[in-house]
Amino acid sequence: MEPVIGTLPEPIRLGGERPIEALTVEHHEFIKAALDGTGTHAGRQYQVVRSTERVVAGVMFTFVINFEDDETQQLYKITAWSRPWMPDKDEALKLTFERHE
Repeated sequence: MEPVIGTLPEPIRLGGERPIEALTVEHHEFIKAALDGTGTHAGRQYQVVRSTERVVAGVMFTFVINFEDDETQQLYKITAWSRPWMPDKDEALKLTFERHE
């Protein structure tokens, strides 16, 4: 049987960033948790404009979003640093939320 060429995704290199092809439930949970942490954006409907992942000590996910009810279409950046092996849940997932310039 001949091997099929070109069927495997490009491997992630340590520190290398690549786009996320399809967002998972876990990705949306990261975004919602970051929005809940802001107090003012919790529960708002959002649209993901760009998303990437980078292998570091864990995986750093970056999501650029805007809110569906915002006529200015201001962009915001959410990062989720996932280190699921960490025993402390606050260390296992670090979230940030900021305006994207």
